[in-house]
Amino acid sequence: MSNFFEVKNVDFSVAGKVKVRNVSFVIEKEGDIICLLGPSGIGKTTILRTIAGLERTKNGTIELKGNLLSSEKNHVEPEKRNISLAFQENSLFPHYTVEKNILLGAERNKGKKNLQLSFKEIIDLLDISLILNKFPHEISAGESQRASLARSLITQPDLLLLDEPLSNVDQSFKEEIQVKLKRILKKLKITTIIVTHDSYEAFYLGSKCGIILNQELKQFDDPYKVYHLPNSIEVVNFLNRGILIPAEVTSPKSLDNVDLGTITGNFIKPFPIGTKVKLLIQPEDLEHDDKSNLQLEIVDRKFRGAGFIYTLKSNSNMLIPVFVHSHHIHQHEENEKFGIKRPIHIDHIVCF
Repeated sequence: MSNFFEVKNVDFSVAGKVKVRNVSFVIEKEGDIICLLGPSGIGKTTILRTIAGLERTKNGTIELKGNLLSSEKNHVEPEKRNISLAFQENSLFPHYTVEKNILLGAERNKGKKNLQLSFKEIIDLLDISLILNKFPHEISAGESQRASLARSLITQPDLLLLDEPLSNVDQSFKEEIQVKLKRILKKLKITTIIVTHDSYEAFYLGSKCGIILNQELKQFDDPYKVYHLPNSIEVVNFLNRGILIPAEVTSPKSLDNVDLGTITGNFIKPFPIGTKVKLLIQPEDLEHDDKSNLQLEIVDRKFRGAGFIYTLKSNSNMLIPVFVHSHHIHQHEENEKFGIKRPIHIDHIVCF
């Protein structure tokens, strides 16, 4: 059985300049959601524009539902792809009200059968009923984004492309929309590609996440593996969810670090005994223990709601992050000593 959507060996370019090289990934089933992460200007929007047909490809292929959309010799025009693209910036028609802008999307649905999402449901989902009679210049950037998203959703396309869809939405409202958006996309089986700079958003919404760095798709995997099993130092540095410390492999299931001592666990990739490696330590890997004989100095503390991230300075001046639940019996202050539970065991040891 063929994949629902497939990009194969495509260079994504704009104005003759290649932004991302030799990209390949698939969306296996209708209704799946994938997210693309990467720094600003890396080419994420160019990927969406090319999939939508607004940019041409000079090599590789793009297929949707078994139909060839783009290749070196073939190019299906945007209006014939049944793909909807919602841009990050304001893409509303300025001389129409918000309601009229959204209904323009509904016009594309004329003649379609089995539509499952009503105008009212879309409006309620995105909480924009109070701005329907306003013009784009009379609403905020966040409201404009939600109106553009409403217009895209109501078309119920074969493939929905969202470029930073919630970047201007207030944080207090963003998580609620994320939950509702994911629910409605799954309910209607609207296959979606989301570009976002927010890794937490990507890990929640996407069944697969792609990391784009240095003109390449570095990793394309489920969110758990992208977070816990990054495949390169570049991905580790981009996600910024831990540090790399020097260590030496001492057995098939252990290694030593000058400050932390022996660390045991299961290597994701085997290394010969004696190999000098860089070991990934994430905040959740180490456990706090007030009675431990391994005590390090606290140099910073960040409150994260459910917990604290303490930054500890080791004897060799490494800065090591450790997560502690906020309901821990007592909080620790900067310059205090902080104990790390020993022996140290990490289920999945990631080294480079």
